Amino acid sequence: MSETAQSTLGEYGAQSALAPEGVGATAINGLTIGMTVAFGLIFVLLLLFVWAVVSGRLAPRHWWIWAGGIALPLVSVLILMGFSTVILQRITSKDPEALVIEVTGKQFWWDVVYDPEGWAMRGANEIVIPKGRAVTFRLKSSDVIHSFWVPKLTGKMDMIPGRVNSLPVMATETGRFRGQCAEFCGLSHPKMAFEVVVMEPEDFDAWMQRSSGEARDAATTELTRGRDVFVEAGCPACHTIRGVAEGGDLGPDLTRVGGRGSLGAGMYRMNQGTLAGWIADPTAMKPGAKMPSYNHLPGPDLRALSAYLASLK
Repeated sequence: MSETAQSTLGEYGAQSALAPEGVGATAINGLTIGMTVAFGLIFVLLLLFVWAVVSGRLAPRHWWIWAGGIALPLVSVLILMGFSTVILQRITSKDPEALVIEVTGKQFWWDVVYDPEGWAMRGANEIVIPKGRAVTFRLKSSDVIHSFWVPKLTGKMDMIPGRVNSLPVMATETGRFRGQCAEFCGLSHPKMAFEVVVMEPEDFDAWMQRSSGEARDAATTELTRGRDVFVEAGCPACHTIRGVAEGGDLGPDLTRVGGRGSLGAGMYRMNQGTLAGWIADPTAMKPGAKMPSYNHLPGPDLRALSAYLASLK
């Protein structure tokens, strides 16, 4: 992993299921602790039993094999399976009033659509949700099997081509939380991350209002040139900027690209420099990326285009 990617990861804290900040992750963490303690006690009892037999303090009996080798493990597993089933049902139960966010895994990025059957606002590689509100991620894949996982918020769920899976989530704290594809999906699988941004409900509502409109106007001569380069270079064939060029859906929606925390699906800080590097040679920054290189652009045009994209917030 590059130094830039490591520093980007550090901004969002440890990607750990042991520091839960969501209802689902808290339940899973409790189950993990319970299982660890239960099997730890069983292991200690087993050691004491072996010590007693080896030291001659306890004479071996055949029924111990049935009790300790069959009955005890069977009862322990059944009890823990019962607890895990209850918790699984609790964290996967759907709220009919939940905000629906459709996330499609692609090699190697995430397409995000808010309220797909209503507002249908698109984003990419960054998901914004409200704290304390029920959210349902509708998970799909357009190519190979991916797995959607935000350890601090909830459990993981596979994204399978031709199938739609649902993953409920409710965040209990605000902040930025790193997620990761947890299923090998190709050459850049380790570089397929994303961020979930949790806001206070009123801030989320305001963000939705701001983000649902068209891209901001180019305010300077350089930004205007960058917008023109975007169109002239054929970028709208794959990308959409609402109000400038719409219809391209092969690549990420770029209407608010400059406002995202990272570039390249969680791998690099979002700024003009990384945008210029990505435009010039995306496969150097993410092997296997399907975007073609634009290193033929003249320097002034590359700088203008990267500045324009960075301004879209």
